[in-house]
Amino acid sequence: MKRRFFTNLFILLSIFISTDAFCQIRYEAPIDPSAKKLWSNDSSRVKCSLIFDIPSYGFASFVTYSGRNLRSAMVIVPKLGIREPSVMRFISAKPSWHSHANETLLGKIDLYEGFRPYIGPTLSWKILTSLSDGNQILMPYTDKKLANGQNIIPSLSPIGFDDAFKKYLSCQEQLIRVNFNDIKMTPLVFRVKTDELTAKSQRILNEQLEYLKHDPSIIKISIRAYAYDMEKAPENVSLAHDRAEMLKKAYTSIGIKEDIIEIVPFNSLTLNTKESNPVADTSVTARNALITLERDNAMINKDMEVNVPDVGANTGEND
Repeated sequence: MKRRFFTNLFILLSIFISTDAFCQIRYEAPIDPSAKKLWSNDSSRVKCSLIFDIPSYGFASFVTYSGRNLRSAMVIVPKLGIREPSVMRFISAKPSWHSHANETLLGKIDLYEGFRPYIGPTLSWKILTSLSDGNQILMPYTDKKLANGQNIIPSLSPIGFDDAFKKYLSCQEQLIRVNFNDIKMTPLVFRVKTDELTAKSQRILNEQLEYLKHDPSIIKISIRAYAYDMEKAPENVSLAHDRAEMLKKAYTSIGIKEDIIEIVPFNSLTLNTKESNPVADTSVTARNALITLERDNAMINKDMEVNVPDVGANTGEND
């Protein structure tokens, strides 16, 4: 009788174990040195990427964009996409080769049909920190259309992470500290009665010039130069012209084509344009120039324009 009880118990446990295994579709890296190759980097002065190829599933990409405030996020790209609404959790666990495997919920996000899973900066850095500590990241969710209700569990491996992460951090140190929205309209200030920029304005111009080297979508640069501080009107006209030409030369020196640079006549006291370009306080604009940029919408890198909402920031262990 006792023997039959233990036999039946063993069969029951076997059913539970096999059922649990059947309810999971896991996508994870092999436990060998080849897994190191799954981490890679894509670096430039305007964007840093840390990418993990999830075998047979797709890839995950951590990105940081240039700008006055660096913007970071994480995007997951499944080959078959997301087919129905669900919730993806991000669980930190010891790698499978460890016998002790405590799990910590780092956060979670809602999934929507047709959209790539998107994770904001707070949760992204939690995930990166956990990988840096040698943990793997499990990202379970369900999708009845793709997996008949089974748990789909893509994962990120810590194997090979450290070297790629160092390159990612190093790339961030080299990012330009402006993006298009920071410099699409740039005021500059000149030293009194000269065509020389103040030190602060020269730094601002240098940042803009560095950005322009990496944005091929720019189709027009408009320069408005002011000069009201000379004693005679012709001297103001001449100084405004010299200031505009100095700025134009700065753009052509980095390879900007001259035919997309426009010098706009703008001097309310000497060029008779006050009606079209009114100046309320000439003392404010006496030593200024204003640079405006226009772009070809078809050539804009939409990733660089992304708003970075902090998706997943308020989720985690206390949920």
